[in-house]
Amino acid sequence: MDVMLGYSKDGLFMRVYYPTEETVSIETNHASWIPIIPDADYIKGLSTVTMLPSFFLNLAWNYSGHTRIPAVYGAKARVTDKLNCIIFSHGLGALRSFYSSICVELASRGYLVAVLEHRDQSSCHTYYFESEAAAKANQKTSIEFKHKKLGNGHFELRKEQVHYRMGEVCKALDFFLALNGGEVPHNVITDVPTRREIKFELSDLVGKIDVESLSVGGHSFGGATALLALSRREEFKQGILLDPWMYPIKEEHLDSKVTKPLIFVNTYTFHIVNNVKAMEPYLTGEKTRRMFTILNSTHESQTDSVFLVGYWLNWFMKKIDPQVATNINNYLILRFLKGQTKNKENIDDCVIYLRDNDRHFSEGLTKPWA
Repeated sequence: MDVMLGYSKDGLFMRVYYPTEETVSIETNHASWIPIIPDADYIKGLSTVTMLPSFFLNLAWNYSGHTRIPAVYGAKARVTDKLNCIIFSHGLGALRSFYSSICVELASRGYLVAVLEHRDQSSCHTYYFESEAAAKANQKTSIEFKHKKLGNGHFELRKEQVHYRMGEVCKALDFFLALNGGEVPHNVITDVPTRREIKFELSDLVGKIDVESLSVGGHSFGGATALLALSRREEFKQGILLDPWMYPIKEEHLDSKVTKPLIFVNTYTFHIVNNVKAMEPYLTGEKTRRMFTILNSTHESQTDSVFLVGYWLNWFMKKIDPQVATNINNYLILRFLKGQTKNKENIDDCVIYLRDNDRHFSEGLTKPWA
């Protein structure tokens, strides 16, 4: 379910994944699925990010059959047990729906995952509504992606953005803490006309969030955002860092400020010298901090794009099957979370899968790729 808080840019926009009370098989209930790409504005935004003509992206989008997320949109939440909550920050040029292959798996295991769509111009595209009337008329105020070339001002922009993003993560944390305590804000998305039946109510989550095991995570730019948030808020108990882009936080010296358990899951092509050296201080002498690298994977392996258009980075490299890469990525996360949270899900299948596929990943600070 999409959740938007407040009629201004200063509010929040996120996609929330959660276990539901649905009894109909999700695999056969295709009518309830929604496209990974929300609408044409996001295609234009992705065109801006990739600097490819939107014509080509529209072709790819049409060829992929408007690929949909295999989950029921707006279903009633299942809250028989308290939910372990994960706040997730997307990468540069991404959007709230681009990590469904991770989030659907986590939600199916009993986790509540909230993926922010950041409003610092690092999302490929996003929007807000200026009033209730604007929402009911579906009149969006757009926020577009901002390009910045390497060189003068690049680091300063990324530093400014990572702090803005961290602020949004902290707002989301405050929202879930308050919601668990009984403060139920209005979800602006429910103002927007839709033909879908929406059973999801924020009020159903009151008292149903395990605030003692809150997690923060992110991919790439989002990984840096998560580390910065971990250094600022004690309520976060662990961090999930997927190919974290350490450059925007290189002046923060966070290794002495981040004291919680961490998992780093790197892809093969992003396991590079400067980035790995920046991660190394976070791993020294800590048994609850581990790093893994998925062999023959690329930076896109931790997003949905590989299932939409196939691999398009590092064309001449032999690559791992994308489903295998996704399974390894997700099962490493699940095994880590099982050790840190009170989640009751049996993860024996994860352990078996990792054991049978350990040739596809390596642990520790192996020699960075040049």
